[in-house]
Amino acid sequence: MAGTNEHQRYHWLPVVDDSSSYGLVRHAFRGRRIDAGVNGESFCGSSFAIAEPSEIDWIRAPSCQDCNAKLKAMKG
Repeated sequence: MAGTNEHQRYHWLPVVDDSSSYGLVRHAFRGRRIDAGVNGESFCGSSFAIAEPSEIDWIRAPSCQDCNAKLKAMKG
């Protein structure tokens, strides 16, 4: 059963993105991580292959500022 907040659920995930010198960027994706497939479209509108990141990836990958701005705008 989808509640009124279900459409607002999202998760962050480091994915391969050449815009970072580290090679990964944390992007925000709709839904729950457990429901994510092998590809996903982030809030910034880019599509990425979804893989399991390491702990170091979570630490080193910067957050996507476009995803962050869109989420902030949604929350008001």
